[in-house]
Amino acid sequence: MHTESHLSETALWANGLAARLKVLQANLADDDAATREGFIVDEINRALKGCVPEKRKLLLDALAEQFPSWQSTSAPAAPTVVAAPVPSEPETPETLLKRLIESLPGLSAGQREEFARQLKQAGLELAGGGGGTAFEIPPDLQKRLGLAGAKAANAERAAKSLAMLFDMVVTLDQLVWTLWKQIAGKSMVRKEADFGKLSADYLSGGAEVSSAQLQQSLERTRKLIAGLLGAIGRAGAAYARDRARLFDPGAIEADARAEKKWNESLEFACWRKYVQLQKEYGSEATVEKSIQEAMAKAAENLILGRVGT
Repeated sequence: MHTESHLSETALWANGLAARLKVLQANLADDDAATREGFIVDEINRALKGCVPEKRKLLLDALAEQFPSWQSTSAPAAPTVVAAPVPSEPETPETLLKRLIESLPGLSAGQREEFARQLKQAGLELAGGGGGTAFEIPPDLQKRLGLAGAKAANAERAAKSLAMLFDMVVTLDQLVWTLWKQIAGKSMVRKEADFGKLSADYLSGGAEVSSAQLQQSLERTRKLIAGLLGAIGRAGAAYARDRARLFDPGAIEADARAEKKWNESLEFACWRKYVQLQKEYGSEATVEKSIQEAMAKAAENLILGRVGT
């Protein structure tokens, strides 16, 4: 132990592997040369796994010094080592993690994503656990939420918020388009896609649905909700004007004079006209239909930009 304390890491690695290879050779003494070489190559490859190319040659040179007989004509040639990575340290969770971290800079985005997926499947959460990982929020949304200059959002809570918001939006989307179909079945404003299905395809990574398609569907629903909300005041005012004009005493009297029979009084003719109007326009079903038509017209004008209509 004392004699090895001054050796370099490379020499220590070569000494350790050489000892294992000698034991392996002894155990395989009765096997043919091809079998022995195969086991030796596998052992060296395992020892080199995870090693960067620059360091691999140094390690192999140091290992070759432990077996000078490999260079003689009487001994088999040193086995050809297939390029492959592993450490000089014992296989412990700590060393495996250390080597994984050291290899991260050389990984592609796809490899990182795949490793993260496999680790998550194994029960190791890389994001959103315990204290939470930062979740990037667009600057405009930060300002609207009052988060400008504050600490980053928690990824776990952001995911939960996303789920809650999607549930609300999908419910609203279904409700508002069902309502619109009831009150404005003949309107030019129509639903073009199922927002819930689009969202499911988009969130699952489907290539068929783009961000622009999802945004377009969401925008149509937003406009419809805004149009219906904005139509409340406009429809009320329009309906009130029509009703006031329809049941205006002066208008009723003018119509009654034109329709009065020779033997009727003006008062009776006015009453008869009022009763007629009430039967035609005063029933509950007629009033409800008129209000819905006023709402649909006002909402459609707002959605299509016909604000002054």
